[in-house]
Amino acid sequence: MDQETVFRGILLLSVVVIGAVRIYYQSKISRDTGKFHFREGPVTLALAGTAALVNIVFGAEYVFFPGTFAFAYALRFPAAVRWTGAAMLVLGIAVLWLAHHHLGLSFSSFVGSKELHALVQSGPYRIIRHPIYTAYLLMYLGGGLAAGNWVLVVIPVTCFFLNACLRMPQEERILTELFGPEYTAYMQRTGRLLPRLR
Repeated sequence: MDQETVFRGILLLSVVVIGAVRIYYQSKISRDTGKFHFREGPVTLALAGTAALVNIVFGAEYVFFPGTFAFAYALRFPAAVRWTGAAMLVLGIAVLWLAHHHLGLSFSSFVGSKELHALVQSGPYRIIRHPIYTAYLLMYLGGGLAAGNWVLVVIPVTCFFLNACLRMPQEERILTELFGPEYTAYMQRTGRLLPRLR
């Protein structure tokens, strides 16, 4: 089996696993009958949508129709960089699962608050406040590097990073309103996307 086939297999399997994680936890919260207060803006929705769409289109091209977008492979990524990307992708999936598992019913795909919102401080939330964003950045960057596709490296990562930069302060304002000094103290001992250096 050649290396390119292995990378295609890794990306295809990762899509299946990510989809399973998201569908499973989305189905759990869909049974939550509590009221959700939606506070998402159009800019963040557009940025997240662009990141996802580019990832889907160029990812599908890489796996199922290789060579269709030849321009996206103009930069040659060394094998070590591509394997590092595959490792980042796997790490991102693990962080995504852990974050969803610990959030439970407090998870939401959108910015807002729930009636039974809990301040989760277990799992990856012990050290970072936004591990799902960390996971997606790892997955987008890792997947693009593993595919050796500069479009997948640049566009989804940039769009999702901008999206996260806009959403994180919004979410933190909402959580400060809900939990007051407890959330303020939590912010002081944790990092946003990476653990805080002591």
